[in-house]
Amino acid sequence: MDGFTNSIMSKERLRRLTNTLLPYFESILPRTNASQTFTIVDPETHLPATCCTQSQVAAFLALDRSINGGQGAATATLLAEDVRRRQNSDGSFSSNYNQAIGSQGLRDIAEIGASATALFNLSLSLDLECAKESLNAAAEYLLTQVAVENKGAIYKNAQARHVDILNGDIYAANTLSRAYQLTGTEEFLKQVIEIVDHVERRFGAWRPGWWPYSEDWDGMPTTGASVAYQATIVGFGMPICEVLPPFRAREWRSLLARALDTVCFQLPIGPNDDSEAPTWSRDWSNVWEIPLAFSRMSHTVTGQKFLRTRFEQLDANIASSGINAFRPRLAVNPGRTAVTTLFRKTATFAGILADIYFTALNSDEVHEIPWPPVGASNLSRHYRPREY
Repeated sequence: MDGFTNSIMSKERLRRLTNTLLPYFESILPRTNASQTFTIVDPETHLPATCCTQSQVAAFLALDRSINGGQGAATATLLAEDVRRRQNSDGSFSSNYNQAIGSQGLRDIAEIGASATALFNLSLSLDLECAKESLNAAAEYLLTQVAVENKGAIYKNAQARHVDILNGDIYAANTLSRAYQLTGTEEFLKQVIEIVDHVERRFGAWRPGWWPYSEDWDGMPTTGASVAYQATIVGFGMPICEVLPPFRAREWRSLLARALDTVCFQLPIGPNDDSEAPTWSRDWSNVWEIPLAFSRMSHTVTGQKFLRTRFEQLDANIASSGINAFRPRLAVNPGRTAVTTLFRKTATFAGILADIYFTALNSDEVHEIPWPPVGASNLSRHYRPREY
């Protein structure tokens, strides 16, 4: 049977996607100046790109270099160095989306978790020490945010210390596991296992087949089910298996497959109060964490079917709308900055596309990629799970 990269993410499709994304990013990339800063500015908010989105763009440029022989390595390096320069001194990343106008930005775990794989891939594919340093600093920060109420949970941000946000826990575990792969810091691995144990126990505790978006510290849901965020847990939770002991990896992988079954059942029904309690994430067609989750199960018939249909629809949307295929439905939020923008959604997709590609490149199915990636030898140092 054709592998995932042959049948769904072929060389031709990857090139079509990169040929759409690259001109857009090139149109907004900064120009070097006297201070030698290299910060992207979101064209809609006129604010600096978050470190998260800028990391994702840098990882995409590494992808373009690998498959197209593009010259993006130097630019990716400048972007990654700027991320490290702008990273908060405690290792956290801040968000300027959906924040009170004039505020300093919220230090949120999602900003770290969503960029961790991008930093990991930049460290490996381009041998960027700044990306490794940034990822390590973020992981160190996470160790300071372990919840007093439950050592398997991580406070998502300063405004949410009264609840346990389950996808935030997995964002943290993803970051810690990636940092462990690069540094071997045992404290990172220890916390990953604490988080996985905790999140595993919460699956189905409230409702069969589901995690709630958030719970109070007594285990009662405070925000209900979310297809978007359950897919996020699957998409960012699966790579954690690389650092878990084999028997724990099998258990965790099996549970994530069950969680994705719930997502799969709900998708044809569409978002409603029972399946997507957070109103801000109901545009499932532009939640790229959902395809990411299915890419982790691309060996299954269901995963392949979903991905084939989703990317064929994306091809059609790009053919008719170009880069605006990624434009979000804008929510009016008086007194606050934009919830999201075209740049943020495009950067998220670009980072996930790079994640899917580099995951396939480094997997046991690497022979199924039907072309020789430029500079692939840089990835030969990819971490392999240690023996237990």
